[in-house]
Amino acid sequence: MFAYIVRRLVLMLVTLFGISVIIFVLLRIVPGNIVDILFAAAGYVDQADKANLERELGLDQPIVVQYLQWIGGMLRGDLGYSYVSEKPALDEILPRIPITARLAGLALLFSASMGIPLGVISAVKQGTRLDYFLRVVSLSGLSLPSFWLGLLILMASVAMFGTMPIFNPNPKTWTEALAIYCVPALAVGFRSAALTMRITRSSML
Repeated sequence: MFAYIVRRLVLMLVTLFGISVIIFVLLRIVPGNIVDILFAAAGYVDQADKANLERELGLDQPIVVQYLQWIGGMLRGDLGYSYVSEKPALDEILPRIPITARLAGLALLFSASMGIPLGVISAVKQGTRLDYFLRVVSLSGLSLPSFWLGLLILMASVAMFGTMPIFNPNPKTWTEALAIYCVPALAVGFRSAALTMRITRSSML
């Protein structure tokens, strides 16, 4: 068992390393870089200033050196700098983690509470009209993009209640918090619920 866990951990690290290399290389081989974007947004190009900024960001180094600097910064917790907010990227990410965790938890709860019971029902009623209907629903859930499903949910909310929940980072009551998070959690969790339903059905057959 211990050897199996070690192998899985090593495989996970190798996979993460491979993904990081692929993403880094793809971002570097496309035309332009962050310096080009910044100067284009400013509306002028000063070659001396551009060269200085590229040197400051290490973009004048070979791609291998750039990758090592980037991965080293990641391991140290240095995720870079946001030129939009003019703050370290970590300062932009940390305040959003609690909100993301609540949203992910609610989406997971929705996925499990809907996907598992419907998967059991679909397996028990195999071959019936209800089974076919649930399978169509699950396929639809896997096919619909989350952003499109979210738009449909917002439209349904407006049609049914005449309004839609507006985000508030500090809701006063749990009902207000539930109203705020339920729409995005439903959009995110519906696809997972569809996948959970199909897995549950297949496991029971």
